Amino acid sequence: MNTRILAAVVAIISLALGGYLGTKQFRVTDAPPDLSKLVQLELPDVEKNVRNGSEWLGKVVIVNHWATWCGPCREEIPMLIDYQEQMADQGVQIIGVAHDLLDSVRIFGDEVGISYPSLVAIVGGNELLVAHGNNKSGALPFTAVFDRDGKITETKLGVLSLPELKSMVQPLL
Repeated sequence: MNTRILAAVVAIISLALGGYLGTKQFRVTDAPPDLSKLVQLELPDVEKNVRNGSEWLGKVVIVNHWATWCGPCREEIPMLIDYQEQMADQGVQIIGVAHDLLDSVRIFGDEVGISYPSLVAIVGGNELLVAHGNNKSGALPFTAVFDRDGKITETKLGVLSLPELKSMVQPLL
């Protein structure tokens, strides 16, 4: 009888210890990504292809958060299109992250001629904004500039002017 009790106690302790260690290991390997790093950016584009920020390592990357329903966002997009065309040869890449519906983003992008990758934050958009430095409850437009190693160097909440953009990017070229 004592042997059965001892075996039961050992079994319970083993299960508890195994569960605890399994949970510890799971927490370590399943840590949330550090979205402030470009390599952790992973979203679908308007063609539903999942894109990863690591594609653009080695370039100066401007991540512009926007939405089709945001008037100020729509105002700065033509400037971003022109800047992308002017600076592509110097290793500058603009990435649009739309906080919107995929079809709306695709249609608007086609209408205005967005020539840079347009990713869509279908879920997790607010977390991505906060990770990029925007703590203003999802306020748009918002821009984060990443250096060639994929680290954020500058941010701007509100409409970005061409002189502001140039001053943010120039030191990274």
